[in-house]
Amino acid sequence: MSSREKTVLLALTVMFLLGAGISLLKRARVWRQAERTQLVIQGAFDAESSDLRRLDLNRASRYQLEALPGIGPVIASRIIQYRQQHGGFRSVTELRRISGIGPKRFNLLKELVSVGSGGDEVLPNQTECDSIIKGKGAKD
Repeated sequence: MSSREKTVLLALTVMFLLGAGISLLKRARVWRQAERTQLVIQGAFDAESSDLRRLDLNRASRYQLEALPGIGPVIASRIIQYRQQHGGFRSVTELRRISGIGPKRFNLLKELVSVGSGGDEVLPNQTECDSIIKGKGAKD
């Protein structure tokens, strides 16, 4: 094997190892996010009825929003930004004004969210989510 072939083989090996490392890092990030989402979703159930409660768009933390189907960090940030710029949501249909929430995604979300202070939110707040993620446990 010539020195040029060895150099090419070495370069290909390095690129393969870098790609594998990046892939592992991405998987670890997805696993961490799945664990975080699982913790948030666990708080979404009423202990007495086991019914999923609606999440108040005006009080939900970023972590709570990310636990909703089809909502990742980018759309969750857009929802929070919209809420801050407009003084909160007045109706669930305002979600359609958020870039990235089209008819299909809205149909998934409309039954899971609410607007107002109906006392229907049972998910932990952002501080509690941060505590859970850091392993300190939720406040009672």
